[in-house]
Amino acid sequence: MAVKTDMSKAYDRIEWGFIRAVLAQLGFDPIWVSWILACVESVSYSFLLNGSPSGHVTPSRGIRQGDPLSPYLFIMCTEVLSAMCTKAQLNGTMAGVKVARNCPPINHLLFADDTMFFCKSTPACVTTLKTILESYEKVSGQRINLLKSSITFSAKTPGEVKARVKTELSIPAEGGIGKYLGLPENFGRKKRDIFAAILDRIRQKAHSWTSRFLSGAGKQVLLKSVLAAIPCYTMSCFKLPISLCKQIQSLLTRFWWDANPEKKKMCWVAWSTLTLPKYAGGLGFKDIETFNDAMLAKIGWRLIQFPDSLLEQVLLGKYAKASSFMECESPSSASHGWRSILAGREVLRKGLGWVVGNGENIKVWGDPWLSSSFPTAPMGPPTENAVSMTVSELLCPLTNAWDIQKIRNYLPQYEGIINRIITSSAPARDSLARLAEKSGEYTVKTGYGVERVGLIPPHTNEQTFDWLKNIWNLNTSPKIKDFLWKVKRKAIPVSSNLATRGMAPFPCAKCGGVEDDLHVFLLCPFASQSWSLLPVYEIPDGSNSSMASLFANARNKLCFENKTFTEWEVVNKSVIDAKEWAAAQLLTEEHNHATNRQGSPPIIPQPSPGQVLCHVDAAWDLRTGNCGIGGLFSGLEDTRIQPLKVSRSFVSSALMGEALAVRLAVMTASSSNVRSLIVLSDSQVLINMIRAKESRPELFGILFDIYHFSLSFEDISFHFIPRLCNVAADKVAKAALASVNSTPLVEG
Repeated sequence: MAVKTDMSKAYDRIEWGFIRAVLAQLGFDPIWVSWILACVESVSYSFLLNGSPSGHVTPSRGIRQGDPLSPYLFIMCTEVLSAMCTKAQLNGTMAGVKVARNCPPINHLLFADDTMFFCKSTPACVTTLKTILESYEKVSGQRINLLKSSITFSAKTPGEVKARVKTELSIPAEGGIGKYLGLPENFGRKKRDIFAAILDRIRQKAHSWTSRFLSGAGKQVLLKSVLAAIPCYTMSCFKLPISLCKQIQSLLTRFWWDANPEKKKMCWVAWSTLTLPKYAGGLGFKDIETFNDAMLAKIGWRLIQFPDSLLEQVLLGKYAKASSFMECESPSSASHGWRSILAGREVLRKGLGWVVGNGENIKVWGDPWLSSSFPTAPMGPPTENAVSMTVSELLCPLTNAWDIQKIRNYLPQYEGIINRIITSSAPARDSLARLAEKSGEYTVKTGYGVERVGLIPPHTNEQTFDWLKNIWNLNTSPKIKDFLWKVKRKAIPVSSNLATRGMAPFPCAKCGGVEDDLHVFLLCPFASQSWSLLPVYEIPDGSNSSMASLFANARNKLCFENKTFTEWEVVNKSVIDAKEWAAAQLLTEEHNHATNRQGSPPIIPQPSPGQVLCHVDAAWDLRTGNCGIGGLFSGLEDTRIQPLKVSRSFVSSALMGEALAVRLAVMTASSSNVRSLIVLSDSQVLINMIRAKESRPELFGILFDIYHFSLSFEDISFHFIPRLCNVAADKVAKAALASVNSTPLVEG
């Protein structure tokens, strides 16, 4: 059975003495504990009567809602409940349940004040659970809200057992039809009905009064930031039915084109075009089905990156007993959640490649491992003896460096490519990386982008129009950009555009001529006269100005309200709007100039007694791929470390050369028994990456060694310095490169 509990007034009931005892038990210093308790106990409350605070109440327990400390303190206190459940699981009194034989047992899951307990419905297990809850309530001050709690039994549980459990736990409600963390507890065959509430939420938000008076640009913001974001949490966990995706798409389409819910308007541009990126002529709206798959791929990425997590152990223990996540198949009895994850896996496959560590998990002929920028595998056919060869067989077992002779025996045509893959000296595990990202991490943005690339139409003569330059990057208001996009997309209701939709053509309301886009904005005598009166140096040859929207407004007023505007009125309105826009931009620029102060120059650290300072630099030749590395040690007189002057071939980039220089400095200092080291480099990108403990596919082996050998120091730090402060190391690096190469240098 599964028991879902809810804490009554979770923050307000926690006893301060319990918080103090938990922090002390977790090993925090008494002084630090007193500081935290001072923040908690110093709170006081007043009553707001007729708009003014009055009275003074000093509480004796509880933590404040909205306090940044409160969530952390609450989670720490809940660790007590988790520890009690874990102890009961270990001693067998509440063993929990297993999803499958190969899965670990689970007896509780916690998310803030929402808790799920899993156990058998035997009297012993129920008694243990009740004892745990009562003990936790007694020591913490919290109380279980029995009316909001529920019990879900397995399908074959007898009725008398259900009655006994509900009576003993004092929880009368049965679950299974409610929600947990905003998602349905159980799934039936009709998935569309379960997720129907999403449609109601989108419809309610779209029909609210706040969205009725928005411009096209305002609708864009609301649609992207609010309406399209409503189903995001559900889509990050489950695959939505295609019919539901189409209904969501329909609601978003109607919101975009309709002025109000009561009156439908013409949809001038297909939704498939609206979901294209702005540079391709769309508006960047999300395709719901594709975005759903891209979000589900994030779960698959977590299963790959964290193989020891509880989620991975449960899911793969049930569905992938004898294979990996990327290779397993979906059984006919798979749950909707697992089928959803496998739908995201197909997105994950695109752009996924191996980063070489020890090579034990990478198949030479079947896996993409040759490139750090695009998935590339060797072309076969392999020999019979080499079919199952792994990359580890191409590496030297002692140094983890490439065995050139084996590469020439098996993959001679890829020798240069393989040599550009720099492996780590320390033992490292192979890992999968998203090669489309510099960091190698999967993101929903890149996953969605890769899926949408194939849907962008190829360039033709008509599609060479630069949407960014001519519309979206113009220095004008967003609503004007939105209007210009509609003009270019033939999405304004002039006679020629309406005729393509089967409506009878009509003449221009001003002059009686044939009405089309060009006529309304340029060729009509009214428009031509207005342009001539406008104080500009050059009359535009196309509708790329805010004047275009004023012409359209004047035309609509005449057609539908019988109101006329003179040329001077249009020109005056255009000039006033332009001045208001220019004044607003001037205020924005002044504000940005005042807030964006120039940063102070980098401080060059000076070594303290006992510290060693090392300046490193690299010089790289783009044509040959050769690299020179230079490094100079200083700061500790009794340490005589020779200057670093090394050249290396098969270096892919200047950043890789800089990383090689830092790695050499760290490894040299470590082997020289240096205890405290400061590394200085003029590559700010590399230094920021090392400080943040980040990695990149092309630098995986190098950065792994830097992080690994940094653990041998008592103190180590990495700092950026300007190039002018690193001249000596730069000269050494150039000299190292000049010894093997005489071509012009590309400095790192």
